[in-house]
Parts: sequence; structure tokens; C-alpha cells
Amino acid sequence: MPRSVVLSRSTAGNAHMTTYTKDGLGLRDVKWRKVVGIAVCSVLAIWILIEATLFIQSIRARAEEQGTLLKIGFSPDWEYGGRKKLAHKLTNRAPGELEKVVAYMNDVYQPDIVVGGGDYVESSGVKPEKAKEQLLLINSIFSKLHAPRLYAIGNHDMRSLTKAEVLEILGLSEAHTIRDIGDWRLVVFDTNFDKNTDDDRGAKSYTVGYVSRSELEWLRRALETDRPTIVFSHHSPVTTLNIEGALSTNISNAEAVRAIFEHAPHVVAVVSGHTPRPQYQEYNGVHYFVGDTLVNETGLGAFATIDAYYNPFSKRAEIVFEHYGQNRQSYAAQEHIVDDMWANWWRMTREQWALKF
Repeated sequence: MPRSVVLSRSTAGNAHMTTYTKDGLGLRDVKWRKVVGIAVCSVLAIWILIEATLFIQSIRARAEEQGTLLKIGFSPDWEYGGRKKLAHKLTNRAPGELEKVVAYMNDVYQPDIVVGGGDYVESSGVKPEKAKEQLLLINSIFSKLHAPRLYAIGNHDMRSLTKAEVLEILGLSEAHTIRDIGDWRLVVFDTNFDKNTDDDRGAKSYTVGYVSRSELEWLRRALETDRPTIVFSHHSPVTTLNIEGALSTNISNAEAVRAIFEHAPHVVAVVSGHTPRPQYQEYNGVHYFVGDTLVNETGLGAFATIDAYYNPFSKRAEIVFEHYGQNRQSYAAQEHIVDDMWANWWRMTREQWALKF
């Protein structure tokens, strides 16, 4: 006999007994259904938790990947001249030292592109014809590179020659350029203008750079890109230590130049020469690197390699600046080129979800 549950209730004026019967086995079924339901929900919740954890880990793993690599050679300030020694520069050593740089680039580093940083000849007190010969000779060595070349123009290049003459010898149509390569944009801008007239500087002995209003506008437009960007110039837009160890201004209107970089969210690094010692500094969120002079007596044979990594998934860029020569230095900097990190995280989640399903 199955057990019964008997309940009684009375109704006014008509008392009677009402019996509700539940089979004992039926009660057990209800209990087991609850147990099974709870178990299924628990397993489902655990599965969802595991999948969510793995999904987040996959996003983090992709975000932490080093990314694609662009290899850039940087060779500033050859300062070729006929003198055995001029101040701290061993100017007649330039051809031999540059041959070594070119050999290292071709045989060892094998860059995607090489940038010359200006001041290719020393040219102080040199007649124009002699300066032309020296510039032609030293550039013929640089032209042995297997990789494509870009050029910045330096102040020493125009101590005997005009800017137009320098550009003609180097085979350039302009003193600034844009080059998109891989994920990256490379920008070379000109720092050699007359601050009184805003025109090109002619043959003149000067040191401090100046960027004209038209060149500033060109630079602003050149940085209008979604690509991570590395900017090159001869003079650095930040103050740097000179050969005596004192801080020196390199561009007279450097604040205007830096303002453009600080408002361009995709600028990862600015690379320059001019100052005879390797240096690095971060200024208002922008990373500035400086390479030494090739024939500097205390840093003979100086040049640099730049490993530029970019992860297009996380929008993370990394620069490794290795400086060679007698004064060996190594610098590294990282930058996220997306301002809104929450928006970036949501974008990465959508991309990873699309890849998964």
C-alpha cells in the first residue's frame, strides 16, 4: 500500500473530510528532478565560467604578443672631411667607418629600410666644389646598402652648399618624405630654415635648427594616419646634452614641433642625430631617441638599429633602440596608440569572438 497524505478541512454548515493522496514514489521523483536540475545548472555555470576564462585568456595572450617587426637602420652625422681631427671629430675616418656600418647592415642586421640622419659632410671652411666631392663620395658608400634609404638633411650639409645642391647630389626632390612600410609610417621632416624669413637656409655656418610654418603644416598633415608612426629629423625637438655635458637647444621653435607630436596619437617615437652622444627621454608622452656622431672620438663607429614591433590586435607598439660603436647603449619604449582603452578592449573582444565562431 502506498503511503497517503491526508489533509482535512471544514466548510461552514457542511463539514466533510477531503483527502489528498500523493504516491510516495512521486515525491521522490520531484526531489530527483530538483537535484538533476540543480546539477545541470551547476555544470552549465561551470562550463560558462571555464569558457569565459579561456576566452579572456585568449584575448590577453593575443594582446601580449610582440607583433610584427619592422627593422630600421639609423646612421646620422658622418661629418666627412679632410682633417684628421676637428674638435672632437675624426673627420677623415668617415669613409672607413661608414663602410663598416654598411657591411653590418647588409650582412648581419639586414634591415627593411635605413635612414640617414643628416650632417653627411663636415664642410666647415670647405669650398663648395670640395664639399660636393666629399658628399658624392660618402653617399656612394651609403648607396651600397641593400635596403631602401631615406635621408634627413643636417646643418653641416649646408655650410658650403645650398639645400638645393645637397638635394640634387643625394638624388632627392624634397627634404621631407613619408614612407609607409608594413604596419608602420615613417616620416622625415626638415629642420633647416631661416627663422627670419621662413625660407630655406642657404650656405651658412649655423648650428640650431628652425622649422618653418609651412613645414610645420606639412608635418601635421603627414601625421594624420591610423598607422603607428616613427618620425626622423636631424635636430632633436628636445633639449639634449652636448659634448661638454651641458643641456642645449636643438630647434629654436621646438615647442611648436613637440605640440604637433603631442596631439598626434599615433606617434610612437622621434629619432634624431646632431648631438654627439646617444640619448633617450620621454617628454609629455612622446619618446625621443638620439644617435651619436659616426666620427665622434669617444664614440667612433656610432650607428643604431631600431626594432619596431606592432600588435595590430591590441594596438600596442614597442621600440627597441640599440646604439652601437664605442659608446654602446640600449633603450626601449612601449606605447598604446589607442586613447580609449575600454573601447580598445571591447574591439579586441569582438575580433576574438569573430575568430572563435
